[in-house]
Amino acid sequence: MKLLLGSILIIVAGFSINKYVFSSRAYDGVTAVTDVISVYPVNIFDFKKVMEGYAHHLCYKNEATLNTQNVTVRECLSQYENKKLECEKKVFRLAPLNLETEVEVLDYSRQYTKCTLPYKYILG
Repeated sequence: MKLLLGSILIIVAGFSINKYVFSSRAYDGVTAVTDVISVYPVNIFDFKKVMEGYAHHLCYKNEATLNTQNVTVRECLSQYENKKLECEKKVFRLAPLNLETEVEVLDYSRQYTKCTLPYKYILG
């Protein structure tokens, strides 16, 4: 019983730390993925890693909007994890190895976000 209670406490603490410490600090003041990227060209593999963090940021930052759609943050993150590989194949299949401009980054970012997080009014 103590082990179960301790495990639950650790899981809740880990989730809270991730939500309120790591996710918020990494993307404070971010309104678009281009706010995170400062050097061009952007390697597509690095871009995919940035997009994963950005998707988590979108789920946490838009908690109120998601609640109006009867979606929890946990469901948003689960949706992202379920669609991630499928959307990577769909969006990045013809992408160059390096994204040269901010316009390219924004275009791929919008396509990927729309595919992985298809919720209305979810903004960066």
